[in-house]
Amino acid sequence: MTADIETLTPSLKEQSRKPLGQIFVERGLLTEVSVRRLVEHAKSKDIRLGELLEVIGLVTQEELAEALAIQYRCRKIVDFAKYAYPSAMLRLVPMEMAVKNTIFPLKMDDGKLALAVADPTTEGLFEEIAARHNLKPILYVATRSEINRAIARHYLGQAIMAPNAKTILLVEDDMLAREMVAKILKRQGYEVETAVDGMDAFSKIFTLKPKLVITDKVMPKLGGYEFLFAIRNIPEFRYMPVILMTAAATPDEEKEALEKGFFDFVLKPVKEIGLLTRVQRAFQSSERLYGKTG
Repeated sequence: MTADIETLTPSLKEQSRKPLGQIFVERGLLTEVSVRRLVEHAKSKDIRLGELLEVIGLVTQEELAEALAIQYRCRKIVDFAKYAYPSAMLRLVPMEMAVKNTIFPLKMDDGKLALAVADPTTEGLFEEIAARHNLKPILYVATRSEINRAIARHYLGQAIMAPNAKTILLVEDDMLAREMVAKILKRQGYEVETAVDGMDAFSKIFTLKPKLVITDKVMPKLGGYEFLFAIRNIPEFRYMPVILMTAAATPDEEKEALEKGFFDFVLKPVKEIGLLTRVQRAFQSSERLYGKTG
C-alpha cells in the first residue's frame, strides 16, 4: 500500500455537505425533476438516495463513489485489493464488521487508521472504531465492488468471480438433496454453486455474487433463518431473493418465513415443477424490483 494518510479538515460533523442529488445534477447525470422524484421514491422505500440510484442503475458504483467523495470531502481510492495487508491491521476491523458495513482497513500510521468505505454516512461506526483502538479514522471512498474484492482476497482468501445473470447459490447440508436440486436447476440452464451450510454460504456469497439463494431451513453452524438475517444486514444483498426449503410448512411457519424476509418457500422433498416456478418468479421479481422511476 503506497497511498499516504492525510488529515482531512474539518471533521465530518463540522462540514457543510452539499446534497447528493445536487452533485449528480451539477455533474450532468440527473435532472432536478428526476432528483425530486427519486428522493420521494427513496423515502417511500426507506433507503438512501445513493443506494436507490445504484440499485436501479441510474448511476454506476464509480459515479456514486465520486459523488460521495465530493460530498464528504474525502479522497476516492481504487485498485487497492492487490496490495498486502498485515493480519494485525486486519484484526482492527473484524471480518463481520467489514462485511456488514462494507469497509476495509488500508493503513495505520501515527495514530490514524485509513479506511476504505462505501458509505461515509455511518459516522457512529467510525466513532466506535476510533474509541475501541484509540485511532483517528481517515476515510477514503471506494466502490462496494472494490471493497468486497479486498474483503474476499484478504479476509477469505478468495477471488470474486465474474457475475452471471443466472447464478444460484444452493445451501443444503444433505448431499443427496443438494445434488438432486442442483441437477434440476442446471437442466434449465442455471449456473448453480453450492454450500454445505449457512456459514459456508456466508463466506461464498461475496465472491459468487448470486442472483438468487435457495437455502435449507435446518443446518449445522448457521441455519436458514440465521443466514438470511446475516445477509440482510449487508446492503449489497439486502434485496436479493432468498427461497427457504423446509420439510414442513404449517400456515404459521409460512407466515413467519415471509414476514422474516424470505421471498418464497419450497417443501421437501422438492418437486421439480414447484421449484422451477418459484425460481422463475424470483428472477422476474428481481428484475422489476423498483419498476420504472423518473
